Amino acid sequence: MVYNTKSKWFTLLMNLKLEHIINPWVFKIDLGKEIITIEKRNWYFIGKDSNTIAFKFIRVINIDEHLFGADIYIKAIGGWVSAKYLPKKDLKIMRKTLIEYNQTKNRHIIFS
Repeated sequence: MVYNTKSKWFTLLMNLKLEHIINPWVFKIDLGKEIITIEKRNWYFIGKDSNTIAFKFIRVINIDEHLFGADIYIKAIGGWVSAKYLPKKDLKIMRKTLIEYNQTKNRHIIFS
């Protein structure tokens, strides 16, 4: 099962981040492949920047809520990745889904 969300134009507008309205962050969780992908279109619209992390390398998931929207920061082995100005409701559902998925793993822990 794949969950995805992206930065909403209203959230970007209310946070005065107008430069990101035409190229928002996209946050995807693929439970089948056990990966998290964060994408953002390049400024010149030719390609996308993409970061993919396997669940087993995740150390910390941090959600920073604003008045409108929220940012997610994921610490993995070797660094951080982030997606900004995502809907709070979607991030809460995704965090709950990841925690529940982690609890189904009887023999080992995905997040360490």
